Amino acid sequence: MATWRRDGRLTGSQRLLCAGLAGTLSLSLTAPLELATVLAQVGVARGHARGPWAIGRRVWRAEGPRALWKGNGVACLRLFPCSAVQLAAYRKFVGLFTDDSGHISQQSSIVAGSLAGIVSTIVTYPTDLIKTRLIVQNMLEPTYKGIFHAFSTIYQQEGFLALYRGVSLTVLGALPFSVGSLLVYMNLEKIWNRPRDQFSLLQNFTTVCLAAAVTQTLSFPFDTVKRKMQ
Repeated sequence: MATWRRDGRLTGSQRLLCAGLAGTLSLSLTAPLELATVLAQVGVARGHARGPWAIGRRVWRAEGPRALWKGNGVACLRLFPCSAVQLAAYRKFVGLFTDDSGHISQQSSIVAGSLAGIVSTIVTYPTDLIKTRLIVQNMLEPTYKGIFHAFSTIYQQEGFLALYRGVSLTVLGALPFSVGSLLVYMNLEKIWNRPRDQFSLLQNFTTVCLAAAVTQTLSFPFDTVKRKMQ
């Protein structure tokens, strides 16, 4: 069991700002890999070499180096509302799962995090769809001139529901994501032979990397179908 305690060193706004800035940096650094992944998922790389370097090279040559960051602007823009909704939802779910003595199990904490992630993803889902559309289009002959133009064009030509195309796969993909998180964290505590709040910096880093690798692998088929629907 774990006790839910609010960290008083940072205000809510400061936590949100830190999460947003850290997310913006990580997204910007990994944007070319995300672009290669999305292009491979939607089938743009069909008939060509599909490795990330091959796809990135082909996009660079065809559209210029700036094209490797297609869609990164909207991905960074959605971080702040997504983080705000996720933090608010997580607090609500933690409150539901916390017992009268203020304790919450690790399993319940992970489930609360997964449910909060689903809520924030659904609320900000149109921005994820727009990111995919911006990544797939050719920058030299763009269909959408920017984030707001993409939003208005999709809304006018395809209807409001088109902005949520594939959202059901996000919800379905949350189940293997949650199961993967539980498996990793429960087994690593046994391997490290200590509770999670006593992990060293290296152990925490290893845990996060392994959890991300397992959960992404389990939920990746859902993400691929979602990208195709988008």
